[in-house]
Amino acid sequence: MPKRYEELKSQLPVSRLSIDVLLALRVLYDKPENDVELCQQIAELSREPGKLELGYRSEWEAYVLRELVLDLKQHTQRSPASFIDSVLSRMENLKDTNPDYIAYKQQVSEAMSTDDSIAPLFPTPWRQQLMMLLLPVTTVKPLKPAE
Repeated sequence: MPKRYEELKSQLPVSRLSIDVLLALRVLYDKPENDVELCQQIAELSREPGKLELGYRSEWEAYVLRELVLDLKQHTQRSPASFIDSVLSRMENLKDTNPDYIAYKQQVSEAMSTDDSIAPLFPTPWRQQLMMLLLPVTTVKPLKPAE
């Protein structure tokens, strides 16, 4: 991976996302071959809600970070603003219409309410969290066709 993407990866603050936004990004970038794994993880939360903070959250952060950078790499000809707009619109669409996300969010909420070790996060609006996450993308210059 080129150095500029490694630097970007280290600057994206995925750990500061609320669990609902992180889950939405995880669903957004989910691939069919990974679907069973995410579905299994969500199902396990009803039995072991502590797994959310003990393992799944860090797994989801790493997955989202990797997929976000890969998504940006695949669209190197687009401006950072165009990429950010694309992610924002896909997330808004997913939040309101994706049945998997809606079901997963409900299950995660239930798991969080039964596990006292999970501190609820102060709710920050989605768009604000996504902009905070994606702001470092503006430092990546689009590749010229010769590169």
